[in-house]
Amino acid sequence: MIKKGNVFVLIAIVLVLTACQSSQQPLQPTQQETVDFDRTAATEMVEKKERMIMDAASKGTFTKQEYDELEKAFTEEFGDRAQDFLSMLFITDLDAAPDADRKINENMLYPTVFHEGVNLTSATVNKVEYEENMLNQTTLTVKEEYDGNDEKLQGWNREYIFEPDENDKWQLKSFFRNDEF
Repeated sequence: MIKKGNVFVLIAIVLVLTACQSSQQPLQPTQQETVDFDRTAATEMVEKKERMIMDAASKGTFTKQEYDELEKAFTEEFGDRAQDFLSMLFITDLDAAPDADRKINENMLYPTVFHEGVNLTSATVNKVEYEENMLNQTTLTVKEEYDGNDEKLQGWNREYIFEPDENDKWQLKSFFRNDEF
């Protein structure tokens, strides 16, 4: 347990460090580069993830064992974002027993590249380098957009953000979507 005196010291240190940081010039990249990424490879990456979502959504109900297996598969495919996708897919019943069946949220709409009118519109790698190599960033942004006639989906888009892991394999780090439909 942290003592009150230690909390005040910690807050004072944070305030001093924040004040010192604000007086310095923000770090400027030494080099920035944006290049197109192979759309076929990007499509394969997105299709694999979205196929898993569609397959799970079509099942409807999962036993505890099936859910545990799905959770493991999602963790392998989606990494740190697995719980985000599972929470979108499943209805959370806080009153249910721990071993109760889990039901898919039937009202969830998750457009995918398998839906008519949803297309992968861009895939780009952005590299930002700094003097301090530990600050360097490389991201792959894959964007999907809806260009069909369904008024409910007009203006819809989503961006998947990937970063390379220690083996230079692209791992999903985040996703952003326009859900105003």
